[in-house]
Amino acid sequence: MLLREQPEQQFTGLPAGVTGLWAANVVTISGTPTAAGPFTYTVTLTGGCGVITTTGTITVTANNTAGAPSSTPTLCINTVLTNITHATTGATGIGAAVGLPAGVTAAWAANMITISGTPTASGVLITPFHWTGGCGAVNATEQ
Repeated sequence: MLLREQPEQQFTGLPAGVTGLWAANVVTISGTPTAAGPFTYTVTLTGGCGVITTTGTITVTANNTAGAPSSTPTLCINTVLTNITHATTGATGIGAAVGLPAGVTAAWAANMITISGTPTASGVLITPFHWTGGCGAVNATEQ
């Protein structure tokens, strides 16, 4: 009877929060990554009948986030609005802005939502922004 010893395993290059395990002749990589980026990992099994090494790549995309508005101004009709900004991460744009008063627009560029213009109607501005691209469902509301 030929007995083989259990191979030792080594996993390198995995993102933080992700681990590897070899059991019953299966390599399993699992977990919840806590860092974004491309990660090239290596799995090495030693013992048994030699050394086996393989590599792979895991790409982790950052979650979308939105910062607080830069200001919450009160102004009169037909008065130029000082730009309101929200810093973002992970997104590639925003969907259509709803609830903006006539004369006010929202735009996204370089990880920043900018609300600008001259309102021609009164009321409270409550505008949800829905991100496009990136990961996770994030909405920012300007009020």
